[in-house]
Amino acid sequence: MVDTTKTYISSDELKTHNKKGDLWISIQGKIYDVSTWIESHPGGEDPLVILAGQDVTDAFVALHPGSAWKELDKFFTGYHLKDYKVSPVSKEYRNLAAQFAKMGLFERKGHGEDEFRWGFEVLGELSALDVLSGHVPNRGIELFCVLVFWIWYPLLVSRLPNWGERFAFVVASFVITGIQHIQFTLNHFSTSVYVGKPSGNDWFEKQTNGSLDISCPSWMDWFHGGLQFQVEHHLFPRLPRNQLRKISPFVKQLCATHNLPYNCASFWKANAMTIDTLRAAALQARDLTNPIPKNLVEAHGLMCGHLYCAKEVEVRPVFSH
Repeated sequence: MVDTTKTYISSDELKTHNKKGDLWISIQGKIYDVSTWIESHPGGEDPLVILAGQDVTDAFVALHPGSAWKELDKFFTGYHLKDYKVSPVSKEYRNLAAQFAKMGLFERKGHGEDEFRWGFEVLGELSALDVLSGHVPNRGIELFCVLVFWIWYPLLVSRLPNWGERFAFVVASFVITGIQHIQFTLNHFSTSVYVGKPSGNDWFEKQTNGSLDISCPSWMDWFHGGLQFQVEHHLFPRLPRNQLRKISPFVKQLCATHNLPYNCASFWKANAMTIDTLRAAALQARDLTNPIPKNLVEAHGLMCGHLYCAKEVEVRPVFSH
């Protein structure tokens, strides 16, 4: 029943407010004008521009702490979404997020895992190839950061006393970070990639369909860095990684309740799936009569790499965490 004391707009009208200077979003049925927030938004302007003109409640719940809710009032337009609806999946997902917050699972408790994860992912995204080819925003800043790293790293290595230790340090540093690279590859290469306009309100369905967990005993968590629970990591990206195993049964149950996929494979099976995906991509790339192979996509991770916008490209597959 529509509350006659409120002023409503339709989803069709909301969709018209989707350009810079006119960015409206809906969160729990209330309409917010975030046009002026674009320059100050900690997650950058891309999420606001891409998701403008629609309800983004699930994405907001996933990517913002509880303290962000009280900041919304200053952007409230006074309008409500007339045809606002919540799917059963979204309702249970939001309830899970609230339950985890009450349990204190989002608290860092001195582990510093969120900061480490953020820093690692940002460094991981600084691909010299993408920067030089102009595929990233703020190319000048990104290129400067890459140059600083490759000046700093040799200087750091040069401070070691002899060439033996320098060689051992370089090998060890790349081997250790290579473990994380393998983990990201297994979690992402062999799963589905959504091609189309991002939606902020079917978060659970999109993330479970495009992520893969690696099954392993708890004593192997150190090897995977906690990110073997990639489904849970994508669903609740603010959650410290030491909590991901704890919430896994809740996610499995929600998937089973709504007949949604919960992708999980052993380490060796995940490697086989990844090789099969790369083989399929290579065979399609060799077919010059097919200018846009279906599975060659460029995925851009927004806000910690978990809000995905994918588009087809003609030249090569680019996979991004």
